[in-house]
Amino acid sequence: MNFSLESKPLGTVERYVIHADDCELEILAGWGAGLNAWRVLTNGKKMDLLYGYRDAETFRKIQADTNAGVCLSPWPGRTANAKWSWKGKDYNLVNNVSWAPHALHGFLHVLPWKLESFASNEKEAVLTLSRDFYGDANAYPFTYKVTNVYTFSGNSFTVKSIVKNTYHETLPYAQGFHPYFMLGKKVNALTLSMPASHKALLDSADIPTGELEAEKRFTGNTPIAETFINDYFAFDAEKSDRASVILKDPETGNQIDVWQKTGKNLWRGIQIYTPPDRESIALEPMSSAPDVLNHHRELIEITPNATIELLWGADFNF
Repeated sequence: MNFSLESKPLGTVERYVIHADDCELEILAGWGAGLNAWRVLTNGKKMDLLYGYRDAETFRKIQADTNAGVCLSPWPGRTANAKWSWKGKDYNLVNNVSWAPHALHGFLHVLPWKLESFASNEKEAVLTLSRDFYGDANAYPFTYKVTNVYTFSGNSFTVKSIVKNTYHETLPYAQGFHPYFMLGKKVNALTLSMPASHKALLDSADIPTGELEAEKRFTGNTPIAETFINDYFAFDAEKSDRASVILKDPETGNQIDVWQKTGKNLWRGIQIYTPPDRESIALEPMSSAPDVLNHHRELIEITPNATIELLWGADFNF
């Protein structure tokens, strides 16, 4: 397989395209290290497997509402009322959404990332991006660095995040990704399969209450149909170190396996969201339920100069 890297800016936003023969993986290095497109060849035609921004005008109009593909750091999802506490100190975040008083998705999802390297062999290509965060005294005074390693082989990709604490105290941390997957038709015609999990129950402000209920709807190729989903599902990380959520087209047999390495201080669950247009479904690896900076359940604590690694990926089968 032949691999190459192309710089193809989306307006003023740096975008890299990894070519693998007739397959492509697009990453918005200039905006949150986002997975912007994944194209594979099936039945002689290119098929889009990721919803993303195809032009600069679309990006400007809908990015703030969709957050498609981006890396969520140092917290994923909502932080209630844009406030949190840690070791006796209170911090104030920015309310960055119009529909609630919360702070959403951290800081790095709207920042440019640095190209560190690109390499390939006959089997795969590896693109490495990094981003330093230098702290905000009122919101999040901690400093750290995230290095994302994207490995692409055409019909599959992996993302490894290496997080290093560059602060002199323990780093309270959580992470997520926000990819929207698609199989060429509305999700109503697709099925969803996920391992045993528990859904986080929410209060009236869409903040987890701490209570969980067993999730039994999607135990094996269950039709999505008209079901609306906007929930976090916690995996049982003690039973398996790998969790897979499978999106499948029962008519063609095409399917995407979104997997993550799970365990303590690793990925612990997935946020699933069905957008109103039903053209895609967000399958978002997360290291914790939303509002983790307040409830501290599954919060990752990284000691000074220490690192953690988070690994997830997706495979296309047809």
